[in-house]
Amino acid sequence: MSTVIFDVVRASTKYVVDENGDLSQVAANTPAFEYNADGTYKGMSVEEQRENICLQSEDFSTTWLSGVNTTVSAVTETTPDGDSTSKSVKIGDDNSTGTGSVVVRQDITVTGGETYTASIFLKADGLAFARLSIDEYDGVTNGTQYFGLSGSGSLGTASNLDDSKIEAYPNGWYRCSVTWTQGAADTEFKFRIYVANSISSSTVDLDNTSSIFAWGVQVELGANSSSYIPTTTTSVTRNADQISKTSASTYVGQTAGTVYVEATIDNIIANANMISVSDGTDDNIVRITFNANADMRMYVKGGTTSIINDVETIVAGTYKFAIVYSGSDTRVYRDGVQLSSSTTSLTFTSSVDEIDIGQSFAGTGQSNNWIRAFAFYKRALTDTEAIALTS
Repeated sequence: MSTVIFDVVRASTKYVVDENGDLSQVAANTPAFEYNADGTYKGMSVEEQRENICLQSEDFSTTWLSGVNTTVSAVTETTPDGDSTSKSVKIGDDNSTGTGSVVVRQDITVTGGETYTASIFLKADGLAFARLSIDEYDGVTNGTQYFGLSGSGSLGTASNLDDSKIEAYPNGWYRCSVTWTQGAADTEFKFRIYVANSISSSTVDLDNTSSIFAWGVQVELGANSSSYIPTTTTSVTRNADQISKTSASTYVGQTAGTVYVEATIDNIIANANMISVSDGTDDNIVRITFNANADMRMYVKGGTTSIINDVETIVAGTYKFAIVYSGSDTRVYRDGVQLSSSTTSLTFTSSVDEIDIGQSFAGTGQSNNWIRAFAFYKRALTDTEAIALTS
């Protein structure tokens, strides 16, 4: 068995969840291995380039506008990156008596007609509920999602959004996100973070007990939240992960072989790539990817001849895929089941000498998911072996 040294290119640092459950910084040009909140392995994070356009992501005392009943306090609550120094992350009421709204706001300039995702880490304090609002994103419409900040986290009342998610993190933190499509002619929206007293109401008591902790705000172009990108006075860009190996013909079967990948898929995204071996084009290729309709596509081509093109609808989860090829025997597997096969004769018309992990052969179309394991065999596994490998 040979070990392949891959080229890893990412011209910036990156944050992932480490084995202790903390957000940890990964150096530039190194693979970003990530863990779940419970400490189990999630996989190698492979993401496209993203920019956080929300300023002061960790300090609500500047740039952010506070509501009339709202105070922002610096406290030593340990944040998801393990920092316990005093930071302005507590949003609470001003003890003015009665009831009202406790909210902070930032007005953000964007491009009309595009899909955006806003995310934030929230934690219960005096209250265990929050509301995120994306207001006037098409000039008049307000998008709203309530979140429950206890247990495994919960989604409450929602309106006028494309999608919402909540993910539990260690120490009582939750990453909450909302996705919407900006109005075609509208280039600004108002991002509001409310303290809430239930899964459907943000009218709270103004008695110095209505508060939550908030940290790590992100607003980015895209239909999902990506790894955290801290900001202060300007927007910040995290570069794409590019993982590949060229001149790799000795590692790849030229007439027969098997390509295997195991992936944690949280984001079902059109044209996102899992793995491929190719000649650097879409002609001679063995590839596992999402297609333009966000269905999983597993295909093989020899020259311009399509050998197999298996399309499957999947949901979020962890999967094992394999493509076995040899002459007139090509087979596709997922999670211990043979999905399809072909007897069309396969001949690569040029050397298959490039391996791409979580991206296309062009270095784009990153998976925006997690690659847990992968392998290449210079022979066609038997049906029994392929079933065992993907089980």
